[in-house]
Amino acid sequence: MNLESNAYGVLLASIASTSWAVFVYFIKRALMNAPVLKVTAAMTSVNAALVTLIAIFFISAEDFRGVTATTLAFAFLAGFFHIGISRSFYYRAIHRIGPNRSIPIALTYPVVTAVGASFMLGETPTISIFTGLAILLVGITLIVQAEPSQEPETEAQNAKWKLFGWISAGVTSLLWGVAAVFFKKASLNLHPLATAAIALWVGAATASMLMALSRGEESRGPIPASAWRWIFAAAACQAIAVPLYNFAFVHTLAVRVTAIISAQPLIVLALGWLFLREMENITPRLVLGALLTVAGTIVVIM
Repeated sequence: MNLESNAYGVLLASIASTSWAVFVYFIKRALMNAPVLKVTAAMTSVNAALVTLIAIFFISAEDFRGVTATTLAFAFLAGFFHIGISRSFYYRAIHRIGPNRSIPIALTYPVVTAVGASFMLGETPTISIFTGLAILLVGITLIVQAEPSQEPETEAQNAKWKLFGWISAGVTSLLWGVAAVFFKKASLNLHPLATAAIALWVGAATASMLMALSRGEESRGPIPASAWRWIFAAAACQAIAVPLYNFAFVHTLAVRVTAIISAQPLIVLALGWLFLREMENITPRLVLGALLTVAGTIVVIM
């Protein structure tokens, strides 16, 4: 892998990370007084349509020559886990505990990949893994103990409702950690835009199925008209981030891509302080916790 290709991959991953950081504030706005699972299905469908339109201009029939059923299966698995299942948990976490609390936990997913490879593939765990996990644990503890976000009274919920938000952030991390491997394998043998489009449509179908099967409040009622502008804005950010994320895997090492993406909480904190101060309650404990989760994640995957 030459230096120019590596630099290009780092740039693409950085743009994807920034797009995702902006995205979480659009989706937070979209989720206000709206059924979470319906917003998830709608946003993912719009996201898939946008990426497909982009793909039409860049992909030719030649890009599908030699594509195997195994490659398509990895793209489907990435869509099912990383897009369909995880987003239903991810958006719940953002809705219930706010972006600045859910993102640092969700973005620890590279640790799942690194630790899983060490223990499941027979690789010897390193000192950096144990050190990073210790730093990560302290960071998550500080985030959980930080003062809660300042939700409007109409959205104030009980402790059990908030607890599911924390659990959802953790589940998101696990799902993303597993699915990162699927995205990597699919993107190496299939055009990254095609991988993104396939995964997003599979994710949209999965999210719609989860919405249809749900009987809870998070799938009842219409999406307010005021939420649609935020849904389209969030989908546009995802339409930038997901393809660039896949392209970055092709140009640089997966560990570098995931390290850049895992630094996203620092961007999220800055945006939260600028735009959602009255809701997000940015405290020194929260900032320190986010810094430690980023540092711990990077130490593990070094």
